[in-house]
Amino acid sequence: RQDEGPGTVAVAIVVSDTSPIRALHHLAMVGVLEQLYGRVYLPEAVAQELRRPGRRFPAFEPGAYPFLVVESPRDEARVRSLEEKLDRGEAAALALALEHNARYVLIDERDGRRIARELGLTVVGVLGILSEAKGRGLVPAIEPLLRRLQRELDFRLTPGLISEVLRQAGE
Repeated sequence: RQDEGPGTVAVAIVVSDTSPIRALHHLAMVGVLEQLYGRVYLPEAVAQELRRPGRRFPAFEPGAYPFLVVESPRDEARVRSLEEKLDRGEAAALALALEHNARYVLIDERDGRRIARELGLTVVGVLGILSEAKGRGLVPAIEPLLRRLQRELDFRLTPGLISEVLRQAGE
């Protein structure tokens, strides 16, 4: 489904899991999502993970960003089925992405990315978001951002992945 109404231009739907938003919040770059994608849908389970993250991360209120739209998937049976392999937020994000025929699902965790692809979804992680932001001139360089994610959030990035992302970004 595309997000459209009478007299409007169709906008591709993007659904996000917790990790990309948490990483962008840490970098003070949540607004880049609006610049790249317009609205971004979050299932309620993801909104709850952001609001009550535990001790390691600061709380984040999705409602502070009008372009973050909280919507729960309707197919709870699909969510429960996906929860057999994924956490609640990831399962709900994939279910919501399927319901909306989303253009992209924003997700970083390996199992979530694998299952999303198996379901026919197009996956973009925080590295893809940062690369696209650089390509559109929204950030001057992504190398310092990647280093901060590694150092400050213990984001797992292999040297080969970093090299490839930087090569593609022209850094």
